[in-house]
Amino acid sequence: MLKLMQSTAPKVTGRITATIIDSLTKQPVDYATISLIKIKDNKTVNGGVTDDKGKVSLQNVPADEYKLTIGFIGYKSKTVSVKTTLQKPDFAVGNILLSPTSNTLNEVNVVGAKAVVENKIDRLVYNAEADATNAGGDATDVMRKVPMLSVDINGNVQLRGSSVRVLINGKPSGTMANSVADALKMIPADQIKSVEVITNPSAKYDAEGSGGIINIIT
Repeated sequence: MLKLMQSTAPKVTGRITATIIDSLTKQPVDYATISLIKIKDNKTVNGGVTDDKGKVSLQNVPADEYKLTIGFIGYKSKTVSVKTTLQKPDFAVGNILLSPTSNTLNEVNVVGAKAVVENKIDRLVYNAEADATNAGGDATDVMRKVPMLSVDINGNVQLRGSSVRVLINGKPSGTMANSVADALKMIPADQIKSVEVITNPSAKYDAEGSGGIINIIT
């Protein structure tokens, strides 16, 4: 009877929240990259980017001990220890101060683990293969986890409310041209290495979507 009760007991998950602040100006840092790494195996299990108020909220986090790493171009990366329990599954980190630095390229790297979300000069990259929660499902499920993207109940993808053009490994796909929603359902999530969100496409892209380009890397 005890084993039956344990097997049917709901799995407890919580939420980790934080606000990223510039240590000098005291202003929020938006689009800072957040990675949640499990201390036991040094594996990235969750992540995201801060909003325009510097806030981030990581959902469905199992009780465990973690490292919360924060990085952004122009700032020194920072790591904060976080521990959640079954009794207290939610953890509010509060304000985290980032210090500006001139040595940008080396400072934003997370040593020993690939960040789930990376901010690059011309694009935002969601590293799907670094997110352990992507097991199973299809490309539509992956799109729902990409910052700045929204997916409606029919599987249509938008970038900040505008239509986008979807490429596969930098090239247009006939299947995508016919129906993006149907094409995404045909791509297994575990085949996707990363998703690039390009908000201001260069001249080399024939951007049909007014909102930008989504490039799926397999």
